[in-house]
Amino acid sequence: MSFDGIRKNIITAAAFVIIALTLGGCSPSVRYTREQQPQSSAAGSSQSTQSTRTGPQQPSAQLPRPGSRASQNKLVQAAESYLGTPYKYGGMSRAGVDCSGYTVLVYREVYGVNLPRTSAKMWKKGRPLSVSAARPGDLCFFRMRGKKGKIDHVGIYMGNNRFIHASTSSGVMYNNLKDDYYSKRFAGIRRML
Repeated sequence: MSFDGIRKNIITAAAFVIIALTLGGCSPSVRYTREQQPQSSAAGSSQSTQSTRTGPQQPSAQLPRPGSRASQNKLVQAAESYLGTPYKYGGMSRAGVDCSGYTVLVYREVYGVNLPRTSAKMWKKGRPLSVSAARPGDLCFFRMRGKKGKIDHVGIYMGNNRFIHASTSSGVMYNNLKDDYYSKRFAGIRRML
């Protein structure tokens, strides 16, 4: 192989790495599946998760009040129903979601609210909170390219420092804000409701 051929292969490989990092940069340090997820849920129940693969439900006329037990139960059910859904850039269906698309779908189903489509716009709209004041349903934001980067990732806070989100490498899954990978990129919590 000639020097030009080797150089072309290196440039191609570097381009793929840059594209992969640009599209999300979410690389989990801990992965939970339906079978391995933590025993305690944000709502304090240990109900089983259904793996139904139908489209999002229409919000009911009787939406639960944010922060209520009914709201937390509905949040856990809706959010966990997507566990294992693959990551798809720009996706907003059970066939594939990105982080903001997943968050938009869950909020629409649970609260009947349409959020902005990007994590950066959600960040600007939300009211800042400390982690200690966060409740299930608040949103966790990250700067995946470092502390000085723009907001480019979002997850849904589920209590006890856990959040659920669409990871580029593993799809919808749980992680912990204290995981080394996420704690270095954590930007803050915002309340949307």
